[in-house]
Amino acid sequence: MTHQEQRSAYVTGISDVVRQITWQSQKQLLKTLSRPDIGLTMPQMVTLFAIRNAQTCRMSELADITQQSAGTLTGIVDRLIDDNLVGRVRDVEDRRVVQVTLTSAGEERVTLVEQARHEDMDRMLQHFDLGQLGDLECLLRLLISGLHEMISGEEPVTTPSHHPVITPLRMV
Repeated sequence: MTHQEQRSAYVTGISDVVRQITWQSQKQLLKTLSRPDIGLTMPQMVTLFAIRNAQTCRMSELADITQQSAGTLTGIVDRLIDDNLVGRVRDVEDRRVVQVTLTSAGEERVTLVEQARHEDMDRMLQHFDLGQLGDLECLLRLLISGLHEMISGEEPVTTPSHHPVITPLRMV
């Protein structure tokens, strides 16, 4: 088998594994979100994390960040407001503009989701030793760096040793 054929076979296998991880991870996340103490849908979770990352933002900005239509997002935000997880605030520079921000209950819910996901991940990785965990983290950071490069169309930032600079993964 040539080098190119081997590479192609590995790429095919990795693509299949990533697809399976994506599918299984989404199923596990939905199970976690449906816990009575969390009680969120996937779009609600994505919206809460986006608001937290932005701190305070306009609905139009939130629609761009979450890749949801304004109409869909309005329904999600209205439900989050009803649940006291999100609040509306007036823009300090333009009182006509309404922005959204997390309430303290929203902050607590986001923290609860993060803790639950950490516990889930810890269980998933229980059979890995420390060396394997380090190797896996490094390889996954290289993978995410390549993904960011493809999405942005930019070359990855490199250190003097020409290895990509890997930044911490953030759940959104």
